Amino acid sequence: MSTVYIIIGFSVILFIALSLIIIKLIRKKEVHKLTDLTNNLQIKTNNLSSLPIMVELSKIEDIAKSEQLEEKVAEFKVRYEEVKEVKLTKINDMILELDTIVETRNTKEYINNYADIELMLDEAESSLNNILDEVEEISSYEEKYRNIVTKLKAKFRFLEHSYEEKETMFGDMKDTIKMQFENIAKRFNDFDKVMEEKLYNEVVLVVKSIDTMIDNLDVVIEEVPDILLLINDLIPGRINELDKEYKKMEEEGFSLSYLDFENNISNIEKRKNDILSRAKVLNITDSLFDLRTILEYLDGLFKELEIERDAKKEFDTLSESFVEKKEKLEKIVKDIYAELDDIKAMYHLNEKDLEIIEELNLKLSGVIKDYKKLNRDIKKKDSYYQKYIITINELLERINKVSIEFDDALRTLGSFYDDEKRAHTELKEMKDLLKKCKKKIRNYKLPVIYDSYFICEEEATDAIKEVEKEIDNKPIVIKNLNMRVETARDLTLKLYKLVDDMIKYAYFTELLLVYGNKYRDKKDVNKNLCKVETLYYDGNYKESYDLVLKTIKSVDSELVTKVNKICKE
Repeated sequence: MSTVYIIIGFSVILFIALSLIIIKLIRKKEVHKLTDLTNNLQIKTNNLSSLPIMVELSKIEDIAKSEQLEEKVAEFKVRYEEVKEVKLTKINDMILELDTIVETRNTKEYINNYADIELMLDEAESSLNNILDEVEEISSYEEKYRNIVTKLKAKFRFLEHSYEEKETMFGDMKDTIKMQFENIAKRFNDFDKVMEEKLYNEVVLVVKSIDTMIDNLDVVIEEVPDILLLINDLIPGRINELDKEYKKMEEEGFSLSYLDFENNISNIEKRKNDILSRAKVLNITDSLFDLRTILEYLDGLFKELEIERDAKKEFDTLSESFVEKKEKLEKIVKDIYAELDDIKAMYHLNEKDLEIIEELNLKLSGVIKDYKKLNRDIKKKDSYYQKYIITINELLERINKVSIEFDDALRTLGSFYDDEKRAHTELKEMKDLLKKCKKKIRNYKLPVIYDSYFICEEEATDAIKEVEKEIDNKPIVIKNLNMRVETARDLTLKLYKLVDDMIKYAYFTELLLVYGNKYRDKKDVNKNLCKVETLYYDGNYKESYDLVLKTIKSVDSELVTKVNKICKE
């Protein structure tokens, strides 16, 4: 038991010892890492301190023969001393403090101070690099700006050549442009002077001014011919053409006030003069764009005049169509009212029929009134034809609607006359049919005539007389007349059918009796034929026909089929 305790105790002691060793190693590694970071900061600080700024400054001190450059060199030295003696010294002190913090193993404090030092080093590095860049620029400025000026001189000579090629295109601006060439040449001389006197600040300004003047002159030489062409030729020519067309159209009666032509042309002239004034001092910013916009506007005015002229043609066509419809409807109304008393006397019209005509006449008067107002507006030149087209189309739509309604009303009035005319025609046809029925009965000697025939004949005759009476009545009540005609027609057709059936059945009975005589030797046939004869002479023509048909069918079915087919037709 004691042995176990000994082993456990030994194990615990071993574990503690190992833990202490590991912790010590970790701390040592951490201290080593922090020390490396501190060393890196020190190296970066030393590198910044050793930058060859003073060496570079000594180089430009030899060429700093002007007061400006001497002041610039002095400024560089002050800025350098401030970084080196103040900022870098302070950074070194802070780096030494980091060593103390490492010993205390205060990691959080170390990280905060490390970040502050790193930020200060970046600022110091940026300041020193800026000094170096400026020093380098000064040391090489003469070569740099002479190269720039050499290129500008080449561009300047090219511009002189371009100008000489098209000098005649610059008109009154030739002197101004030549003066600008002279000004640029003077600026080149100014450059040589400031370079000799080592006036560093003035060199930059002179070169910049030369570059700006050449760029501006380049644009001037490129755009001024087009600007002068637009100002002196194209735009005045277009305005002149527009003015002629505008006045011509006004004389023709067009209302063009909506275009505000004179005011817009006046504004264009002001704008054109302003552009020309600026061009004479070589200020042509946006001038070409403005002039092209003006030209596009003038072209748009031409197009607007053309559209208005086309609109008048369309309006005239539509107006002619309206007048044609108006005159046609006015004649119809005049004719209706001229014959209205006769129509009233002839036909039994109700108030509603007459009210429709009156309403349509009022609608037509309203449309005509609006058309006259439109013509007055045109004479007053209150608006323009593109707008008048909308109005005339609306009037056409209204008068077309009135025309359709008049057609419907006329069909109603016209139907009275048509019904009367049709009644006369049908009356004649019914009389002819009645005569035909009587003639048929007289010509075909039937042994007996149905009583129903005489009844139907009397009814048809009376109905025809009623139609005659209705026609003779003034005013005619069309509704009653149509009813009388329909009744008479039905009764006459009924009589005709009755006569036709009597004669047809009697005729075919006679034929089949004659044919059946050759089969009288057959007892059944003879018996039936005798019965057929009795029915026939008693006036029962349909029954005699059915029986003889049945009797003959027993001896000759094919004949019966043919006869029956003919009879039904």
